[in-house]
Amino acid sequence: MERFQLKPTIYFGPDALAALDALAGKRVMVITAAFLSSSGLLDRVTARLTGCTVERFTEVVPDPSLALVARGARALADFRPEAVVAFGGGSPMDAAKIMWVLYEHPEADFQDLAMRFMDIRKRVYSFPRMGDKAMFVAVPTTAGTGSEVTPFAVITDERTGMKYPLADYELMP
Repeated sequence: MERFQLKPTIYFGPDALAALDALAGKRVMVITAAFLSSSGLLDRVTARLTGCTVERFTEVVPDPSLALVARGARALADFRPEAVVAFGGGSPMDAAKIMWVLYEHPEADFQDLAMRFMDIRKRVYSFPRMGDKAMFVAVPTTAGTGSEVTPFAVITDERTGMKYPLADYELMP
């Protein structure tokens, strides 16, 4: 059986951040890079999170590592958000996706998640169901990797330098 999926709802245009109004009153963790925080761009996002309790994780760097993802997952577990907002380019998006997985399913083993496969629909390991603890929202700043609309994430093992491409429809924002 074949499958064609159109999951993410895409908001665009000058006032696209208004879509964040739907998160009003929720606990929200925003995951991004330090530059986007220090540049003031992150303030435009958090200003739309009216009535939300907001925590920021601003440690994402290019080619996010397993250690970074583990720190982010711990930050999510400590804060217990109802929504995870990934803000930035491919690195913040990819890191946030895997942090979200490890927050929702702390029992998940990264090596299982990263298991190689020939077809995204035919895997030995099934990704856990996502969205029970927190919804995932992606706010892109670039037109690059497309991580905000795809079921993919790339994480680097900082010890070996190996990049792990992870893919599953559960990673769709």
